[in-house]
Amino acid sequence: MMTHRLLTTLAAALLLAGGPAVAADDTGSEATSGGIDVKESITVDAPPAKVWKAIGDFDAIDRWHPAVESAEIVEGENNEPGARRHLTLAGDGGTIDEELVARDDDRMSYSYRLIEGVLPVRNYRSEIVVKAAHGNASRIVWTGNFDAAEGVEDAKAQEVITGVYTGGLENVKKMMQAD
Repeated sequence: MMTHRLLTTLAAALLLAGGPAVAADDTGSEATSGGIDVKESITVDAPPAKVWKAIGDFDAIDRWHPAVESAEIVEGENNEPGARRHLTLAGDGGTIDEELVARDDDRMSYSYRLIEGVLPVRNYRSEIVVKAAHGNASRIVWTGNFDAAEGVEDAKAQEVITGVYTGGLENVKKMMQAD
């Protein structure tokens, strides 16, 4: 089952990270790009506006990603650049803090960066975009750029982030097709 595999991957990420939260950037500065790129996408049989309504709110990831138990805005206003969300993961209760960098309703996209959390990465930036596909379908594209955390192999960091993305995207597809 995808949820079990994803949670196992996230648990492994926590173990690989060596316990304490991994900071977004060891220097405390905002990174512009890391050395690893991940891009995952999925086609969903639902109109883009419907998909964007389901996943477009920065604080809504717990409603569509099976590995996220809760999400709350802890600083700023939801969907406004600078807003920070605190995620609690299902299963192990690990946490992730992220900051919204940009959001564009017309383009149906938002980008964010990792502040700290259990993922085995640093200098992490990500973007989610919903695009029109064939007919009345949508294409969701989730991209990320990051460096592996200290002591973590690039391939392992890439595997974890790929698992996070595919787990979320597959669940959105399942949710949209159930409607």
